[in-house]
Amino acid sequence: MSRATACTRTFHNLVRTTACAGVLAVVFFATGCSTAKTVEKPKPDSLRAFTVLSEPAIVWTVNVGNGSKRSVVRFTPYVTDESVFTVSANGRLTATARQSGNTVWERDIDTKPTAGVGGDDKYLYLGTGDGKTFAISQADGNVVWTTNVSSEIISPPTAGLDYVVVRSIDGRVYALDKESGARRWIYTYNVPALSLHGNGRPVVVPDGVLIGLDNGRLAALRATDGRVFWESRLSDGSGRSEIDRLNDLDADLTVDDNNIYAVNYQGAVAQIDPASGTRRWSVPMSSAAGLDVKDTTVVVTDEFDTVWGLNAADGQVLWKQENLSNRELTAPVLTDSGNVVVGDFQGYLHVLSAATGEVIGRVKAVSGQITNKPIEFDGTLYVLSRSGKVAAVRL
Repeated sequence: MSRATACTRTFHNLVRTTACAGVLAVVFFATGCSTAKTVEKPKPDSLRAFTVLSEPAIVWTVNVGNGSKRSVVRFTPYVTDESVFTVSANGRLTATARQSGNTVWERDIDTKPTAGVGGDDKYLYLGTGDGKTFAISQADGNVVWTTNVSSEIISPPTAGLDYVVVRSIDGRVYALDKESGARRWIYTYNVPALSLHGNGRPVVVPDGVLIGLDNGRLAALRATDGRVFWESRLSDGSGRSEIDRLNDLDADLTVDDNNIYAVNYQGAVAQIDPASGTRRWSVPMSSAAGLDVKDTTVVVTDEFDTVWGLNAADGQVLWKQENLSNRELTAPVLTDSGNVVVGDFQGYLHVLSAATGEVIGRVKAVSGQITNKPIEFDGTLYVLSRSGKVAAVRL
């Protein structure tokens, strides 16, 4: 590969996942790129004709306020039996009736969120750029408590049994009491000098919390006190420059009854033993978007927006879909109907066959880039765009 080609790819990957000017400066000097012409962003693939086997239908679409203009901030809805909860870049929190799309209530929070909405069966949880965590009543949008952590929060807080897990970008993970916001424990780790500036959300499992770190490691913490059960390196960052050694584990983890699945940037997708952190299998892969798992299939969106289907038993490649390159795809979701769905930068949802990876359906769900992995609930997908449109789409 030529230096120009390598530089173009590196710049493309970083510009899609970070708004940090310092990172871009490193790209120019560390890789020997001399002009902006060398690092032009690749053009997205044009949409191609396909054989229609699935016809997704829009149930409703509503405007809930603009999303963040920062590429690293991707707001995510929180979906319950009754409502779809969203937040806008200027702090408007909205509860939308899940089935009808009617607005239930709206509240203006006096802050600017930098992460999507987390929640449980009672509260919603929000994080902000100045390190505030909010607990908010789902019933009426009133603030229950506010707690400060050490720095910016750019992943949705995750609720445990009686605590909520919040991670800040300075290498700290907090467990806060659900009812009061009081700190129960804190876990710290070293943040690399250069990273993609993105954080995967914590995952709560029985008796523990899983965290994907900026240094390419996966940590399992004890729920009661935050002590480390184990740490596992998903892949070893290698190369001569800091950019070559980037291996953030920013994509959300996926857990089933027997395994943990994770993928990192310039690293690997792996199946991991939850008891020991040992890799059962791993396949070279680079992704900051993420993956999904259902039954015998793992699906991954890689850094060039190729969607891969892998055998969950051993990681063997089943298929790959390369006709959506550079369309800034979301992480894929494996639906209950047996399909794969990804969103893109123009607001399209693409339906792929889980058996072959072929495109079998498509719908323009919203205007603007879809910022969340499609959320399936009762046979309907819910997506949010950077332009502030939330849509319910039935397959």
